[in-house]
Amino acid sequence: MPETAGARAAGRVRLVAAALAVAVAATGCGEPAVDLDVPDRRAGQHVLDTVGLLDGTDVAAQLAALAEEGLDVVAVVYETPQAGLGEGRRAGQLVVREWEADVALVAVAAPGDFTSGDTQARRRFFGLEPADAFAVPRGLRERVAEQRAPPLAEANDWPGVFTMAIEEIARELLP
Repeated sequence: MPETAGARAAGRVRLVAAALAVAVAATGCGEPAVDLDVPDRRAGQHVLDTVGLLDGTDVAAQLAALAEEGLDVVAVVYETPQAGLGEGRRAGQLVVREWEADVALVAVAAPGDFTSGDTQARRRFFGLEPADAFAVPRGLRERVAEQRAPPLAEANDWPGVFTMAIEEIARELLP
């Protein structure tokens, strides 16, 4: 029996409805929101440290020196129960966008895990998030985050992690 125009139209409506349902479901399954409130950036601010990990260090001065050379790098430190690679990368991208920075150095940990001695149970991440992935070579990001940072982070030397990353960035990206 030949298909009627009404049946074809009803079939198209069902197809469009099914496609919309899939699209809505896929959108709802995206990444979770970043667990970091990013305040407006104050003039000369280069550090967003909600846990005080970098208090009493010269990291802010080192970052200010990079900015004077034309490279705006910011440091982000915070704790969240959802600490990990995805959370840290999303936070870095958010801060770079909100603060209009070139690169964010991001350290995120589960509450208490920045200083925890239990190396097996702690959850944390350190990485570089550039505004433009092409402006910061992948090799530099990997060298810093995957080779040089882990031994310092293992020893809970977070000022050392940031200082090392700043020195590597300066060496490779400044003239």
